[in-house]
Amino acid sequence: MRRSTAAAQHGADERDEVQRLSDGAAPGLAKTGFVAPVPVRWSDIDMYQHVNHATMVTMLEEARIPFLAEAFGADITTTGLLIAEVKVAYKGQLRLVDSPLQVTIWVNRLRAVDFTLGYEVRSVNADPQSKPAVIAETQLAAFDIDEQRLVRLSPHHREYLEQWLR
Repeated sequence: MRRSTAAAQHGADERDEVQRLSDGAAPGLAKTGFVAPVPVRWSDIDMYQHVNHATMVTMLEEARIPFLAEAFGADITTTGLLIAEVKVAYKGQLRLVDSPLQVTIWVNRLRAVDFTLGYEVRSVNADPQSKPAVIAETQLAAFDIDEQRLVRLSPHHREYLEQWLR
């Protein structure tokens, strides 16, 4: 009996988190973020002709790279970024004809060692103020590659990320 109660609570916690992600992505905020077009490839499509859920994480990465390149590109051999957590909530369908997807990115939270990015993903033809098809978050932590340990974000990194805070 205790296992089923714990499992039910875990499921409720996940539903609450998805709802929190949804609530935080009000229509119209797309204008306040970095927008990256990400093409949908034939291999991204599942047997139902939708963008496969697993490839969405890769598409978020493809949008995140140009977003972070200005701040982290020169430091890539010494300071890396580790993904600490990924959350994805699917709100609508995306297909090959929706390419390139419009991925809007902003900073949700900025701390000493890590930061959390928020994402909204829409079809190329969608109104920027429409409900996004995907809402996501990734938490990234700064990592010293040579020393193999977490490090504080540099003032340069923080300055760049602060301009994208919502």
